[in-house]
Amino acid sequence: MTAVVHDVLEVRAVLPLRRQVRIAVEEWFRRHRVSLPLVAVLLAVVGTVHGVGMSTFPRWVDDPGTYLSQAWSLRYEGALSPYSYFYDHAPGGWMQLAAWAALTGGFDRYDTAIAFGNECMLLAKLASAGLLYLLGRRLGLSRPGASAAVLLYGLCPLELVYSRWTFLDNLATPWLLLAFVLAASPRRSIAAASGAAAAFGMAALTKETVLLLLPAFVWALAHNLDRRNRAQVIAVAGFVGLLVMSLYPLYALYKGELFDTPDRNSLLGTARWQLLERQSTGTVLDPDSATAATFTQWLAQDPILLLAGLAAIPFGLAVRRLRPIAVVLVVGWLVLVRGGYLPFMHVLTLLPWSALLVVGAVEWLAGNRAVAGRTGPRGRWWTGRGGRAVTAAVALAGAAALAGTLVTWAPELRRMMTVSEEPPLRSATRWVADNVPRDDVLVVHDAIWTDLVHQYGFDPEPIIVYKLDTDPAVRATLDRIDYVVLPDWYFRTPDAASKYPTVVEARKHAVTAARFGSGDDAVTVYRVSSRWRPGA
Repeated sequence: MTAVVHDVLEVRAVLPLRRQVRIAVEEWFRRHRVSLPLVAVLLAVVGTVHGVGMSTFPRWVDDPGTYLSQAWSLRYEGALSPYSYFYDHAPGGWMQLAAWAALTGGFDRYDTAIAFGNECMLLAKLASAGLLYLLGRRLGLSRPGASAAVLLYGLCPLELVYSRWTFLDNLATPWLLLAFVLAASPRRSIAAASGAAAAFGMAALTKETVLLLLPAFVWALAHNLDRRNRAQVIAVAGFVGLLVMSLYPLYALYKGELFDTPDRNSLLGTARWQLLERQSTGTVLDPDSATAATFTQWLAQDPILLLAGLAAIPFGLAVRRLRPIAVVLVVGWLVLVRGGYLPFMHVLTLLPWSALLVVGAVEWLAGNRAVAGRTGPRGRWWTGRGGRAVTAAVALAGAAALAGTLVTWAPELRRMMTVSEEPPLRSATRWVADNVPRDDVLVVHDAIWTDLVHQYGFDPEPIIVYKLDTDPAVRATLDRIDYVVLPDWYFRTPDAASKYPTVVEARKHAVTAARFGSGDDAVTVYRVSSRWRPGA
């Protein structure tokens, strides 16, 4: 056999490079001739469910507008933000948005920036789904098992709501999955480990909270090391990962904004605020906390995948190959009980790994030795005729549970795909464009800022509401406010007067010019009296 392999390698060595590439590609397609069409079908299903209706559901929220305005500013103004860059997030996420916009004319192909963001989230979802399948296979899942993980992840109503919003977490997810895919590479090469470290670094530059998962990633990488090149892999991969992640502090150092200084934004000063000074949302164990309220909202949307992933953690910790995935979930759930600040999109950190771990646990119980490895079930119960019966029973139960889950999700998915009402913020934008002079000063919701600037040419640029009282550069030039365009809930929160004092005061001197939608999501356009001045 060794002689045959040697002869094949010698023959390839004398072949032209183009033919060698063609042979390699043909062999790759031959090896994956079953998985490729299967993945294509899975991506078509997930992409269709995600894409149909994403322009009208869910409602527009502020964070996507913030990231899209920053991507627009980077694309057209060469700045990381249209305002003073605050270092509240690493800029890798909206850099990716800006790059895609530059390559494809993204902000010009749609009549709203949110629609362009929706496209980016669809692409991120498809990439995540494909990588989830590949990671499942590298962990030993069968093709049906890896497919089930993709369907659980891609069709979960809770996941669908949050993955349609333009969140940095959605852009970080494919990078994080890629890092684990490369960490589990069967080649165990320096290149694969270095690629894994670089991908993890990109995930951290996209959303810095990914750094919480560093122990799980290191565990996954260490689990797959080859003793023959262990030292080289650790050295090179560590260097590559640190090099990628150091770009952020190096940028701050170059700008003179690394260390905390008075009257100037800084990376370390913002990090201190994020970690130590930001108001806590409490712990999920306190039923009166904001964290508990957020968790309740998640469960109201759909509890199945979230709680199934939690229940699968003990099984994952018991199986060596699944242990890094279980650690990801352990860290994710600990965030809910630690008592700090909980971003409401944190659920995106839990769902893909929950899908993978649930299916991995089922396949381990069914006696899948590729997953189980040395921790696999032993004895007569999982061998021979009895073992085949147990495997068949567990597989049948798993398939029935998957089918039942998908049936349970179907009505909610149908609703999400068929909402036809235009978002109130979009209606308000149209009204403003038709009725407000382009040189008036507007205070607006984040989601419509880019449209008013890019599509409708408002100059001076409108002011995003939370920048009105937090950015000294805005305060220094503000001499009047002509219109306020905000959802009603901004004025109904208990701390509205302290969070948005200027706009709350402006509302007292304004009249309603137009109103769209109903309830807390209703959007009101206020025309502010010309006799009132900010700070007066």
